Amino acid sequence: MQASEAESRQLDELAGIDYRKALEYLIKDYCISIKPEKEEDIKPNQLSRVINNYVTDENLKNCANRAVWLGNDETHYIRKWENHDLKDLKILIQLTCAWIETSILTKKYMNEMERN
Repeated sequence: MQASEAESRQLDELAGIDYRKALEYLIKDYCISIKPEKEEDIKPNQLSRVINNYVTDENLKNCANRAVWLGNDETHYIRKWENHDLKDLKILIQLTCAWIETSILTKKYMNEMERN
């Protein structure tokens, strides 16, 4: 919410930082939901390590990692991805959300509709 507010006020640098923080919460909350016994390891760990250690879906992992790369560009002095901007970060976060939703829904229906 704060990220979109900052963006609407054309505070793109602040918005990028906020979107990066929101991404971290999203990924870590998702990983804790699938591995609750690892919560104390997930919370303090670097986001890229959490993704690489706990996300198994390759599409989700690839989109999330790229979102982290662009999100990190929003917080560092030198940009590594100069041809990508806040718009790309938001698209990658949107893709990450879609893959998380797909993963959750797939698991739900596979568990509910097992063949006997």
